[in-house]
Amino acid sequence: MKSLKEFVNLSEDIKPYNILVISHSAASVRDTAREEPSTPIIDKVAKQLGITMAHADFVGMHINKTNSGHEVISFPLDDTLEVELPDQKGNYKYQKPIKINPADWIIMPRGLGTLNFTGSRNWYDMMKNLEEEGYFILNSIDCYDLCNSKYMSYLKCLQKDIRTPKTEPIVHSETVEDTVKKLDTDFPLVLKSSTGTQTGVGVVVVESLRSLKSLIQMQLLYNKYLPIIIQEFINIEYDIRVVVCENEIVGVMKRNVMSDDIRSNASMGATTEEIELTELEKTEAIRIAEEFRGRLVGVDLLPSEDRENELPYCLEVNANPGLNGIEEISKDSPTKMILEKYKDRSIWPVSTP
Repeated sequence: MKSLKEFVNLSEDIKPYNILVISHSAASVRDTAREEPSTPIIDKVAKQLGITMAHADFVGMHINKTNSGHEVISFPLDDTLEVELPDQKGNYKYQKPIKINPADWIIMPRGLGTLNFTGSRNWYDMMKNLEEEGYFILNSIDCYDLCNSKYMSYLKCLQKDIRTPKTEPIVHSETVEDTVKKLDTDFPLVLKSSTGTQTGVGVVVVESLRSLKSLIQMQLLYNKYLPIIIQEFINIEYDIRVVVCENEIVGVMKRNVMSDDIRSNASMGATTEEIELTELEKTEAIRIAEEFRGRLVGVDLLPSEDRENELPYCLEVNANPGLNGIEEISKDSPTKMILEKYKDRSIWPVSTP
C-alpha cells in the first residue's frame, strides 16, 4: 500500500472529502446499552468542517460497481441510526443509494464486528474488495483482523517485544490444568474470549482451577469452537486509552476500574478523566499502533509502577475506538484533529496492481 502523494501532485487548495460510516446497529449479542448516542460526535464535528457524512448498515447491504466508482445499497436508518429491517411479512425498502468513489470517500466500517459472532464473512469480503479497488478503509482489514484476535495480538506483542500480560489459548476442556501450568502465574486468572468481547462483556476473573474448568466446560458445551484464552491478572486501579491517529497521539483518557470489578469500560459505568502520559508511554503507544498497522486506533495500556522508567503493558489495540467518551474529557477535540488530518489526501493510501 502506497500513499497518494507518490502518484499525483496535489493542489494547494484543500478539496472537501466525504465519509461513509457503515455500522451494525441490529447487533443483538450484547446486553449493554449502546455506546454511541443517536448522533455520534463525528457527525457534529464533520458538519462544522464541511465534511459530508453518510451512513449505512451492514445488515442487508450490497454494493454495485458503477462507471465512476460504486453505489452502496442499504436498508434505511431511522433518526437514531438504527436500521429499519424487513417487517414480518417480508416487506422491505432501501434508502437512497450512496454513490462513492476512491478519490473522495473514506470508508469507516465501524460495525464490521467479529467473524461468526457479531459480523459476517460477507461484510469483511465487501470491505476487502473496496480496499483492493483503491478505497481508503479506516482501518485496513488486516488491522481489523489482527486487533479482533486477542491471542494473535498477544503473539504480535511477543514478536515486537511489546510488554503484555502472559496469555495462553485453551485448546481443549480436558487440558486446562496443563494450560494453567504453561501460563506460569498464580490465581486469580482472567478468562475471556479471544474474539467477540464487547465493552468488557465476556471477561471474567477466576479464583481457582476448579472454577476455571467448570466455566470452560460450560462455554464449550454451547460453542465447541469458541476461541478462549486465559491471562495473568494484573491488579490496577486504572488503565489508559490512548487514541493514535497517523502516528500522532490525539487523545488520552484515564479509565478508573469499577468498584468490585476489573473492568474500566466507560460504557459500563467506569469514570474517566484526563491524564498526562510519560514520554515513555507516548513513545510506546505510537510504536504499538505502528506495529499493529493502525492508522486510527485505541491503544489500551496498563500503567507500570514506575511510569517514567518502566514500560507499560499493552492490554489490547482497538481498531474501532469510540470517540464520544474521550471527546467529553479532552480540552482539544480529538475528533476534530482526526478529521482535519485527513484533509491532507497525500496520506490517503491507494492500492496498486
